[in-house]
Amino acid sequence: MEDNAPSHDSDFTNHEMEKFGVEKVDWLPNSPDFNPIHQPWWLMKYYISCHQGSEKICAPAAMTIALKEEWKHIMIDEINQEIVKLPKIMENCIQQNGGNKF
Repeated sequence: MEDNAPSHDSDFTNHEMEKFGVEKVDWLPNSPDFNPIHQPWWLMKYYISCHQGSEKICAPAAMTIALKEEWKHIMIDEINQEIVKLPKIMENCIQQNGGNKF
């Protein structure tokens, strides 16, 4: 699932996806409501901010460590709860002719 962000269409990304047999699925741009990983990313950001406080992470290595540590706290149930919501979200979008005011 990709949202047409430039990083999703880089030569490197395309090569790696092809190499590993990953099939691309076209997805609407700027559509976080349809992306079940959106909520877990929000949770990760929240967890990191709780543990870091107002201290901003600037170094890529420090961010990698923080992300790996906080990912351990994300429960598969939290992700599955977001996936279960998708049919209703899509139904609401269709009823609004593509809108997202729901």
